[in-house]
Amino acid sequence: MEKHSGKSGSFIGRHRWRSNLESPRSSFSHKSHHHKSRVLPDTLIHSESSDDLNDSIPLPDDVDHNQILAHLDAFAHQISNIQDKTTPPELPDVIDTFSAIIKSKTRKSTVDEDNTFLYESVHRLCKLKTALAEFSNTSQLDKIGKLLRQIMKFMEEELRALLVDSHVSPEPKLKVISSKHFSFKSERCPIPEPRKDEDYPGFSEEDISKMNKIVKTMISAGYKNECLNAYSIARGNALYEQLRRLNFEKLNAEEVQKLSWEWLEADITRWVRIIKHFSHFLIPAEWKLGELVFSNDSSIFRGLFVNLIRSLITSLLDYAATVALLKPSAERLFKFLDMYEALHGLKDAINGEEHESCNDLNLEISSVIERIAEGVVNMFGDLEKSIRHDAAKTPVPGGAVHPLTRYVLNYLRYACDYVDTLEQIFQKSAKLNQLPTSSSSSPPEDMDMEKSPLAAQIASVMSLLDGNLAVKSTLYKDPSLRDIFLMNNGRYILQKVKGSSEIKKMLGDNWCRRRSSEVRHYHKSYQRETWARLLQCITQEGILVNGKVNKKVLKERFKNFNAMFDEIHKTQGPWVVSDEQLQSELRASISAVVIPAYRSFVGRYKHHFEAGKNMDKYIKYQPEDIEALIETLFEGNHSTSMSRRRF
Repeated sequence: MEKHSGKSGSFIGRHRWRSNLESPRSSFSHKSHHHKSRVLPDTLIHSESSDDLNDSIPLPDDVDHNQILAHLDAFAHQISNIQDKTTPPELPDVIDTFSAIIKSKTRKSTVDEDNTFLYESVHRLCKLKTALAEFSNTSQLDKIGKLLRQIMKFMEEELRALLVDSHVSPEPKLKVISSKHFSFKSERCPIPEPRKDEDYPGFSEEDISKMNKIVKTMISAGYKNECLNAYSIARGNALYEQLRRLNFEKLNAEEVQKLSWEWLEADITRWVRIIKHFSHFLIPAEWKLGELVFSNDSSIFRGLFVNLIRSLITSLLDYAATVALLKPSAERLFKFLDMYEALHGLKDAINGEEHESCNDLNLEISSVIERIAEGVVNMFGDLEKSIRHDAAKTPVPGGAVHPLTRYVLNYLRYACDYVDTLEQIFQKSAKLNQLPTSSSSSPPEDMDMEKSPLAAQIASVMSLLDGNLAVKSTLYKDPSLRDIFLMNNGRYILQKVKGSSEIKKMLGDNWCRRRSSEVRHYHKSYQRETWARLLQCITQEGILVNGKVNKKVLKERFKNFNAMFDEIHKTQGPWVVSDEQLQSELRASISAVVIPAYRSFVGRYKHHFEAGKNMDKYIKYQPEDIEALIETLFEGNHSTSMSRRRF
């Protein structure tokens, strides 16, 4: 298994499509043809001796090809029956005519006509070569071998020409990649869909049939390596061109450590889209083409196919392995998850047909997947570290929801878009005992610990957040505002959890009930701390002395009530409860406690005051005024006019 050090450099310099063949025999030509008419060189066979191939023999116009092939069959049968293998027979005169025909057909300027005679000729030449090989020191074998090589050269060039003659596919359309600073996640990369007019690799059935005949003929004649070399070079170049049009060569592993995350995020998005295009489109298309072209030699093609895609995949893996070396940071989680899913898709794509030649490549992909997964686990550790060390010294104005609470809950909500992937990562990590140890408190007792490792991780994050918020609440010197802060954050957390079916499922109903109970506790504590104290100002105790109303005490009670209510309204006017339902519940509960008590008190004692100015001095607010002012609380208003009704 190849180790990825992350120091591989630019992709573009690493794609030299050399075949990894089984023998040192090289191909006849490494030249690729890009002409639409598939023109072959007129000097194709000049590497062989013209004299040896009877270059001067004229070719009759009425030559009967079938008769010549029949003569070759008869000669092959004759020499196979010779018992004495010391002296080979002379080649018949028909060989000269046969050689001239071969030379003529392999010197054509185009190859669009039927080449059935050449395919049949290869079959006869192979039979003759086998029969003559039983004799020692035969020049006849050399001549037959040269004829066979001449046809093989021609077929290799024709195969190359056919392979590069497909029409150019439309350039894949990708959305503009944008990156926002410190965003939770960019748009998740979708699986690319080919355009309706895109039929890569674009070969006609006729061309595929021709390639199939050539491949079958070359392999049967013993020229497998030359055939595979021609195919792999042409298709390798075609694959690289497809990826180049997706800015494949701009991905540089050496630049990863130098780029800011904002720039690197866009590069990773490009990488993910390339991998998905490669996995869901190019690999299946190349596999289908190869299975058709090598329909008679599928096992040979499977080995070729892995070598064909290995170089590109290795380069893509180099980039991913280098990214995996980055320092874990919570904000990088979502791009790592995109990479993890893309690599799994790549692995599935090359395993579409099980073959042992895929094993090494699978090990390379799995190695990088494991590194990405390790980074994901560590990023949750970084999230916990961020929560633990977030020690702001300034309280949030008005007891509003803390930015840390919003960050963590939105982070977890986005993370659960990848819940299946995260479950898989944390399950494997738990089995390997690689989950990072945390100094955070254990998950709550009502947390079902038989649930998944991911659920335990989410519960751990929530527990850390609770502890952090409890510390932050002590920054508020006013106990009532402290309760508002804890109520706001508790309600926000509860609503976010209930709004995410995945998080709710992992934390469980018991957790949600406990959280609801905590919010109610803060609600009651706030009401007791603020409004119960206000109601003590209008208690009946001490007002009656010897059965008569003590006006001095009564006046003092009204004055204290007015002063305390004014102070509450002034102080709590800027406080914030952004959750509309919670805001409405708070106001309703305050009114339910304060208004009936105040209305009863005013109704019982207002006649002890003279109408007019004296009454307005002590009974500053009517019950309706109090109710109206309560309805203005928790909106964050720093000043609210306190109008009142007169009797």
